[in-house]
Amino acid sequence: MINVLMVNGTRLLRESLIYLIEKDSELKVIGSAENGVQALELCKTLAPDIVLIDVDSSGCEEIDAARLMKTRFPHMKIIILTSHKDSKIFTAGADGYLLKSIKGSELILAVKCVANNMKLFHQDVLDGSEMFFENYMNKYEPRPDSSLTIREIELIKYIAEGKTNKEIAGILYLSEGRIKNIVTGILKKSALQDRTQLAVYAIKQRYV
Repeated sequence: MINVLMVNGTRLLRESLIYLIEKDSELKVIGSAENGVQALELCKTLAPDIVLIDVDSSGCEEIDAARLMKTRFPHMKIIILTSHKDSKIFTAGADGYLLKSIKGSELILAVKCVANNMKLFHQDVLDGSEMFFENYMNKYEPRPDSSLTIREIELIKYIAEGKTNKEIAGILYLSEGRIKNIVTGILKKSALQDRTQLAVYAIKQRYV
């Protein structure tokens, strides 16, 4: 069971996210907080596996709180949900950064991935912040090639299901050549040799 602490300043949204997460039998929300200060206190008593922090447009407090959590509770994993692209969010040192526009199924997958010691960054969060992101990874992650984007994880799932590059290209509305390049990148990041090993990896990581 993966224990999650939810941090969101809006009660309705907070309850909606809790409902979404707890629909998955492997996840449990053990507490919720309205802000970063409350979240820090709850981390002491609840010791969650994952802290899911919703950062609004003025989210300096939440970013500072996330940074403190990583310092005080290094074993805890932090995922930041944001509606805007701003390189300052990377200063939190979180384990995952996602846009709020993602699907519910993608959020569930992201929580499981981060709980399994993966760094996860939604591609749209990275757009326009490549240089800052590179500096961030050099500071917080000595092995940046271990990180996978949600798009890459989605592609791994299709590989595990036995789909060809042509079939995956049709599903994702990308060229077959683009799919081939992504697969090559995934193999390099994961230090795996072929699609069979990727399929086994997907099963071990519970992507399928």
